[in-house]
Amino acid sequence: RIIEMLYLVFLYRKTCKLIIVDVFGTKAFYFSCLIIVYSKLKNIPVLPVFRGGSLPERYNKNTKLFKYIFNKTILVICPSPFLSDFFSSRKIKTQIIHNYIDIKKYPFKYRERIKPKLLWVRSIHSIYNPVMAICVLKKILEYYPQARLSMVGPIKDNTIELIDKLIFKWNLQENVTLTGKLEKKEWIELSKDFDIFLNTTNIDNQPVSVIEAMALGLPIVSTNVGGIPNLLTHNQTAKLVDKNNISAMVNQIKDYLSNPSDSLFISKNARELIEAQYDEGVIIPQWINIIDEKMKTR
Repeated sequence: RIIEMLYLVFLYRKTCKLIIVDVFGTKAFYFSCLIIVYSKLKNIPVLPVFRGGSLPERYNKNTKLFKYIFNKTILVICPSPFLSDFFSSRKIKTQIIHNYIDIKKYPFKYRERIKPKLLWVRSIHSIYNPVMAICVLKKILEYYPQARLSMVGPIKDNTIELIDKLIFKWNLQENVTLTGKLEKKEWIELSKDFDIFLNTTNIDNQPVSVIEAMALGLPIVSTNVGGIPNLLTHNQTAKLVDKNNISAMVNQIKDYLSNPSDSLFISKNARELIEAQYDEGVIIPQWINIIDEKMKTR
């Protein structure tokens, strides 16, 4: 992967006017650093975009490398105030440009009466804590025996093994569906059959899947980690709980089911927020402006 990235920069070094580099907190962080250094050597303007919610942890582990790569001469784009505040306080120049969607592709569904049909959309990876969704379902079934959960996303680590064990141990085979990775259109269509969206992550920044759920009118229950509180407001655009607090998430789901008018109020607020601040018509002009400015620097 890194060989291909470096090769492409070398191949287009004479014609490329700007390189935009997504930066995550995983091992791919080092790939991004190499690309940025190489781009500087070739005098190609570079625009890093901090994506990963675990980047603050990466900074604490690699502070000297961060200060060397992302010094005062380089502007970094952050999708949320969560990362922007963290890094600007450490003298890294940042600018906020939110993640976005094309709102026209996300039909809002009015869920005047909701059922315990839960939808989870993320990669099956430990940082997104999919096991919590299984545990929440088990507790919800004590109150709503007809409850079911659909988990959408590719398998990224061995967390799937624990999920399979719990499904078998608790006899949840009829209540849980693991779809694997779906195309965008497929999971949007699937969402019409579900009424509550779960976001169980332990680490996060500004997840597009949550933005999409807001646009679709799915009442959301999410952990309040990382940049989530910058995107969601408790009892206004979602319901928030502490990380890995299974009981709290179960109670918030029950609250939605007991108060359908409140769930509709929250989902309408969420849709309005996305239309006003996260639609491509709002965000793309911001990207055009910053790209134009950066391209002048070569």
